[in-house]
Amino acid sequence: MKRVLTLLLLAWSVLGWAQRTAVREEVLSDWNKASGLDCVYDCSPKAQTPAPSGYKAFYISHYARHGSRYAYTEKTYSVPLEVLRSGADAGLLTPRGATLLTALEAFWAEHRWQVGDLTPLGWAQHEWIAAQMVQSFPGAFGKGSRVDGCSSPSPRAIMSMTSECLSLARKAPKTAIYTHQSMLDVQATRPNHGGENPFRYTGPENVFPYPDSNEAFLEHVFPEYGNVLKRLLRDPSRCLGGRSEMRILHYLYMLVGGMNSLPEAERIDVSGIFTPSEYAHMWEAFNYESLREYIKYRTSCSAVIDDMVAKADERLALRRGAKGRVDRNAACGADLRFGHDHVLLTLLQIMDIDRMGQYPASADDLPLWFQNFRSPMAANIQLVFFDKACGRGDVLVKVLLNGEEVRLGTLKGIDAAPDGPFYRWEDLRSYLNARTALFVTR
Repeated sequence: MKRVLTLLLLAWSVLGWAQRTAVREEVLSDWNKASGLDCVYDCSPKAQTPAPSGYKAFYISHYARHGSRYAYTEKTYSVPLEVLRSGADAGLLTPRGATLLTALEAFWAEHRWQVGDLTPLGWAQHEWIAAQMVQSFPGAFGKGSRVDGCSSPSPRAIMSMTSECLSLARKAPKTAIYTHQSMLDVQATRPNHGGENPFRYTGPENVFPYPDSNEAFLEHVFPEYGNVLKRLLRDPSRCLGGRSEMRILHYLYMLVGGMNSLPEAERIDVSGIFTPSEYAHMWEAFNYESLREYIKYRTSCSAVIDDMVAKADERLALRRGAKGRVDRNAACGADLRFGHDHVLLTLLQIMDIDRMGQYPASADDLPLWFQNFRSPMAANIQLVFFDKACGRGDVLVKVLLNGEEVRLGTLKGIDAAPDGPFYRWEDLRSYLNARTALFVTR
């Protein structure tokens, strides 16, 4: 058995270090991945390396993005609608443009007040994630265990927390569950909150590593971008309402990708706006834009890492000080945080998950290292803690991203597999503190 475990761990190590060199081919062949931040969660089974002999999971610390939603800004619908209406008034619509205008008019009339709302799919995603946690790690959710959930003030994040915790209550009825949302939760859920935040961290300047503007990079990777609007309008320049053509493409890209998250009966036909090749180019441009926006949050979002470390230490102190099964069970459960893609993608950079905190010299190579589709709707990072029933030995942690085992920068795993997926908590704790020290002035 020990030899089998070693082979499994070594196989995981080889796969883990393989660079994602075929990412452009992945995006070209998968419309969902090409949707980037509008990518829908993948619920397919993920391979799991068994824990070392005698170890069982007892605690999970997680950060999750809200589930699938309607577009987060009404401009995703209203700006293309204004441009198409302008084209109709000027008699410049192509047949494809006229068809899209009719469909978008009807959609907007029915759904304009649902902008930003969680969809039924978003609710179902978090139900499924909760069920998977209980099925995969039942030792964390037994009698006497407790789950604490907190959310950003966004209604879609609060509803995602509600879905996941209700599902946990059904699947693990012996677990005590408490959920909350307040300004005191901001550092654990949305520490880059745009309004007043008296707890915000300070640190060194976070510098974007590439010289091109978002617009210049889009033109670089997609020089034929002008062909898109010409499918909808015979003379696009007369219909833009003072906006740049690239800005219109931005909203069209989000309109197309966002259809993945809606009930099938509500979706409009967005086929033919982009070819698969054009849509893949759009992903690459907005992947670049995502890094530009999120890299500056590494300082503020280090607060989430601090919250994970502090709450894990509390659970472990309780577990190590336990005098019986009841006390040990009180340390079991989960700390759940619900927020947004910009926080989750920033956490991947801070933690250097699968080298997403490294930036190649050329922006042309950025997709090989950083992929915003790794923060799909309902994306989640789980730190799963394992211990022996006797309480002796090292506490081990496995890190999952959307259910997949991932590696952490240069951190060494246990002896059987130095590249992971199991890490000693003391090593991981030191690693996380060292990573946040790069971005925070203490």
